[in-house]
Amino acid sequence: MKPVRSVERAISILFLVVQSDRPMGLSEISRTIGLDKATSLRLLSTLAQAKLVQQDSITRHYMPGANISRLYNSWRSDLRHISRPYLEVLLREVQESVCLVCPRGTERVTIDALAASHELCVIPAIGSATPIYAGASGQVLMAHMPESERERIIKATNLRPVIPSRAIDRKSYVEQLKKVRDEGFAYSIGDVTPGSSAISAPVFDADANIVATIVVRGPQTRLMEKELIKMAPHVMKAANDISHELGYGQLQKAAIS
Repeated sequence: MKPVRSVERAISILFLVVQSDRPMGLSEISRTIGLDKATSLRLLSTLAQAKLVQQDSITRHYMPGANISRLYNSWRSDLRHISRPYLEVLLREVQESVCLVCPRGTERVTIDALAASHELCVIPAIGSATPIYAGASGQVLMAHMPESERERIIKATNLRPVIPSRAIDRKSYVEQLKKVRDEGFAYSIGDVTPGSSAISAPVFDADANIVATIVVRGPQTRLMEKELIKMAPHVMKAANDISHELGYGQLQKAAIS
């Protein structure tokens, strides 16, 4: 039976977008697939209507859509499953809300969260999105991504603050990212949600790519700088344990041996 050419092309585009490690623009997609822009745009529009792809709200680049998870068990589901025991241990240790956050284009998304038992606690809704550069987890994600991707995001977003009164100076921000890489964690107070604090550490996969961050969040009245820094070893250990489960460091050890 002769294959349907338009379906073949749509599948090729879908595979390209899903397998890419970053959102892709229309020109790049059409050039890679070998189609003109008009045809690529029509196919992308069809895929977008089915929520198999979606556009980043700022860059207009394409990334996997919400319905991709209905076609296969996404890595995020696996990541939640792997991470949950470590999040539970961390929750018991620090007695504050614990979250798992993943990058998505120019955003970061909460994919799992465990609430603290305090009457006053800070817990984001699962699925809630925030600019990828903002807050503690944003600094961690930006610090460990490839420099070219970091510069692309800075240029596309101009580091617009989530809270208007908390303007972000680009030079100081980039210098702060160097410190985050060196120390292995980042913390913030009132950068995203007034009156709340957070501390975060990176989760890496087997290829040493940052795929998520572990975040502890709580009210500023309980978590000032001193308390956040005391939590850092616990947060980093949880992130390192999850990274190990994902194979981080094992390829390097195998190469050395």
